[in-house]
Amino acid sequence: FVGRYLRDHLSARGWDIVAVDNAPGEETLRCDITDAVLVEALIANAAPLSHVFHLAALTFVPDAQKNPARAMRVNIEGTVNVAEALRRHCPGARLVNISSAEVYGPPQYLPIDESHPLNPAIPYAISKAAADHYCAFLASGFGLDVVRMRPFNHSGAGQTENFVLPAFARQIARIETGRCAPQLHVGNLDAARDFSHVRDVVCAYEDAALNAEGGQAYNVCSGRAIRIGDALDKLLALSSCAIEVVVDSERLRPVDIPEIYGSHHKLTEKCGWQPEI
Repeated sequence: FVGRYLRDHLSARGWDIVAVDNAPGEETLRCDITDAVLVEALIANAAPLSHVFHLAALTFVPDAQKNPARAMRVNIEGTVNVAEALRRHCPGARLVNISSAEVYGPPQYLPIDESHPLNPAIPYAISKAAADHYCAFLASGFGLDVVRMRPFNHSGAGQTENFVLPAFARQIARIETGRCAPQLHVGNLDAARDFSHVRDVVCAYEDAALNAEGGQAYNVCSGRAIRIGDALDKLLALSSCAIEVVVDSERLRPVDIPEIYGSHHKLTEKCGWQPEI
């Protein structure tokens, strides 16, 4: 999802792009990030490289819950494979590693800044925190030029319905086209989260690639919390249908943090990035 936006953004900005995915596509090379031999061959053939944006991950939290071993292979081992191939073939390249704000775990204070302790509480977050720590080790132990990005929630057109805003939007679209009853099933609407638009996020990744300090971590966020129910109200206001909102117990998390939002002060101060959309 984000990789497509980043590819298009960088191409429009004049970058010479080699795009890689684990699915066949006309504009991408195919590679399984857990296959170290394939990853090394890919980077060796693409060299010389100035930057590598590493977004490949298992990103849907329930998938990581169901198959934690795969989450660890993709998110940790995949990061190691990319970093080791870079060390051998493009030691001067900058690695922009896309981590996640989930690494912070339940917030000890708000807004969450980069000094907040890493306290991952679920398999997905554990895997991303381990990769984040490994990248910090590469910078301090081997001098690899690594920048760690920690994005909070972000969304936009093309995101799968596994995530909250497109899940709402898809249900509304199906109701409007008569494909299902006028009932919209939701989880906890009182939780508040920090949402950014995906186009703002990819701008942050480019700004960090060009201007951030190597070895450092940077939050990407809006800096404010939006109640999920308020986001839903904005979507419902765009529809002409009368829609009943139904709380679905299967969509509720056993433990749900009431409010999360971050600080982008460090990224703004160093790179000049600001959320705009």
